[in-house]
Amino acid sequence: MKSILLIHGWDYDNYYGRTTDEAWNNRMKFIKELEKYYKVYYPSLPGFGKTKEPNVKEWNLDDFANYINEYIEENNIKVDYILGYSFGGAVAVRYKKIFNENIKEILCSPALIRNENNSKKFVKTPKFLDPIRKWIRDIYLIKKVKVKEMVYGTKFLRNTYQNIVRIKMLDELEQFNPKDFQLIYGSEDDMVDPNKVLNTVSKDFKNRIAIIKGGSHDIANTHTKEVIDIINDFTK
Repeated sequence: MKSILLIHGWDYDNYYGRTTDEAWNNRMKFIKELEKYYKVYYPSLPGFGKTKEPNVKEWNLDDFANYINEYIEENNIKVDYILGYSFGGAVAVRYKKIFNENIKEILCSPALIRNENNSKKFVKTPKFLDPIRKWIRDIYLIKKVKVKEMVYGTKFLRNTYQNIVRIKMLDELEQFNPKDFQLIYGSEDDMVDPNKVLNTVSKDFKNRIAIIKGGSHDIANTHTKEVIDIINDFTK
């Protein structure tokens, strides 16, 4: 039986301390269906589920990719495919770049580019003013905009969220062989516009994108069978 390692997205309901379950618990129906065909591994990233956050100020995308690599090595597991969901899609691409360029990947609702209203831009200031700028930014996002990822996050999660929320990964994706990937989006995804992705990537990558009609960002729950069928076709 082939194996798939899942990398979850950035869901404030799954922050460590806000849930007593693992971070993938909100998509267990999807995992149960996957387990009919694959050996499935689904760790919780630091700061999510039952995994405590590290005692540092913040992480970036490379840190999450390194965590996945350490998880694989420490548990001595063989991974045939990686499935990255939403933010997990960005982690999966970075993991492939740093640690295993031959790994095949399924990117489900991947946050490789985000809608503009999900990314707040702030005026850049000299580096020595960064602490003040970040303090004002956090107050604005928590008190005024009430961004839930910030409202419910610890300092580590808030800082890390700001590091990853504006990352654009499509150029990095294009560095790889399109045949190594299967991208899956819902046509009604309100977090990542699939049409924007289609209009940005090369022709070869367009052919690696499946769009499920009527699906939202949560297509693993709402269109489980369609997603599983696409995954099975890819792994054949």
